[in-house]
Amino acid sequence: MAMTLIDHFAELRTRLFVSLGAWVVASGLAFAFRFALLDWLKAPLPAAMTLNYFSILEPFVASMQISAFAGVVIASPLIVSQIWAFIAPGLYREERRYAVPFILFTALAFTIGVAFAYYVVLPFTLPILLGFLGTEAQGLLSIGRYIQSLLTLMGVFGLMFEMPVLGYLLARIGILRAKIMLQYRRWSVVVGLVLAAIITPTADPFNFALVAIPLVVLYELTIVVVRVSQRKERHGSEDPKPS
Repeated sequence: MAMTLIDHFAELRTRLFVSLGAWVVASGLAFAFRFALLDWLKAPLPAAMTLNYFSILEPFVASMQISAFAGVVIASPLIVSQIWAFIAPGLYREERRYAVPFILFTALAFTIGVAFAYYVVLPFTLPILLGFLGTEAQGLLSIGRYIQSLLTLMGVFGLMFEMPVLGYLLARIGILRAKIMLQYRRWSVVVGLVLAAIITPTADPFNFALVAIPLVVLYELTIVVVRVSQRKERHGSEDPKPS
């Protein structure tokens, strides 16, 4: 039986509550390990540099930011599964069998993006940003701003690495086509360069390339993934009607 608009809103509310609950529980678990997580986030800094706070609430806010971000990473498989459960009724029966791969690869792609930012981009970016004035000035980092900057960078890369997975899903649904992506390829390069300049506001071309190149490569990879998805779609489905 077809769902009414009210039914869809009720279903969406349920999925949002489950996702929010999973995120809150995962964030609470991460909060218990906030000191270990903070040590991990401090690792890219020079050994002699410490983090400082300049307001009463700053340590608490920084702890909540760390816990909330870790909670997203931990709860991402369940959150993605709720997204899939919401859109699955509108998919073909053949397409629904991609549920488990989609959930796993979405969570994995986000984690890989976070790891890429932490282990590849930060070790090259931070020394240059902190060393512009050499020994002429001593750094006094705010823990709040430092944590916010790092988590923003890792979150952006996590979302960037979702492009191929989401591209495959949108292509299977029929929303995205490789032809359209090819038409906007030049614009995608321009947008990628602009985003890279915003994410790494330095004059160093190497750090700029660390962000720009993955963006362009991921876009090209998404085109390939969409083409593969379309090729599978042209072969036909055993069950051409949603059920």
